[in-house]
Amino acid sequence: MSVMMGSVAGMIPVRKIRCSVEKSSTDNVRIMTTGRIELGPTGRTVAANVKRLREARGLTLRALSAELKDRGRPLSADALNKIENGANPDGRAVRRVDVDDLAALSAAFGVGPLALLLPVDTEDDEPVHVTGTQPVSALSAWMWGTGEGPIELPEERGTAAAGRALYAAMSNYRLHGLPHWLVEMRDKAHGEHARLTTAEAEREAGGYVGPERYRPKRPGGGDG
Repeated sequence: MSVMMGSVAGMIPVRKIRCSVEKSSTDNVRIMTTGRIELGPTGRTVAANVKRLREARGLTLRALSAELKDRGRPLSADALNKIENGANPDGRAVRRVDVDDLAALSAAFGVGPLALLLPVDTEDDEPVHVTGTQPVSALSAWMWGTGEGPIELPEERGTAAAGRALYAAMSNYRLHGLPHWLVEMRDKAHGEHARLTTAEAEREAGGYVGPERYRPKRPGGGDG
């Protein structure tokens, strides 16, 4: 880059200042932060789950570090220790888990990402904290995570407006939150499940529902 500097009243000669701008790759840029890194509730859940899963696998910090390096996502034992420190509200040397770390850790542990993102050791009705929401039941959080529906649904029930709001929320989730082929597979599976459940209920009630395998037997051994 060149900058031309003019003369002042003809006394200062014109000169050129040349400087070079070095191109740098964003892959090597380090973002420096000051002060304590504040983690939200999901960040703390991830930290606790990393430690839980590492210990369940019987891995040391160094062993996990080596496995992650083999998978192309190197994290030092010190970095992993700082990640696990995030489970402690008073932890100071804390490292965040980004999405690439999360994917690599999940693969290394042989679990899905939800095993890191959501609390596991809970009852279904136990309140859990997920970043960006009010506390919800563990069941709601896991149904949201597994693609069953939004984590938050309209609270009002029993009115036409509430029904429309619920339908809109579910439709938006299915349309924008899931691949179309998964929606189609689930709809087909749910339809088959509903058919079999209905058939089973009718069979138990002693009624004939169509296929021979659902026709109840007479007390004497013949078909009904």
